[in-house]
Amino acid sequence: MTEGLFIYRKEIQVLCLFTVLLLLLASCGCTQLPAGSQTTLAVTVTKPDSSHILITYQGSPQTDKLVELEISVTDSNGRVTTRYIGSRLGPTPIQYGSSFPISGSFDGKNQVFITGYFSDGSRKTIVDTTI
Repeated sequence: MTEGLFIYRKEIQVLCLFTVLLLLLASCGCTQLPAGSQTTLAVTVTKPDSSHILITYQGSPQTDKLVELEISVTDSNGRVTTRYIGSRLGPTPIQYGSSFPISGSFDGKNQVFITGYFSDGSRKTIVDTTI
């Protein structure tokens, strides 16, 4: 009788393990972005059409002291457009949810490189992607 109970316990343990793994897999979810967009911890980069790239600062606890974004876009012809949002010399953080459009000729693949500058004087690469 105890042998049958032991086998039953093993089956329950295996079933629990598979259930936990299944729940873990399901909790990961599908987080794929629409084609033509890229997201990092705090910034979303989208290309709504061939003449605009939109940078949106989502914000995050790791970037709450972000005071400037330096955005460089290299288009498929090698032209570089650089924009600065905020000021690394000022103490005011960039507001969460802020969007910044960049206009140009963005046919084909475009390299987007964004550096974040923080109020403590540090800097970090926020985005390095092709869109």
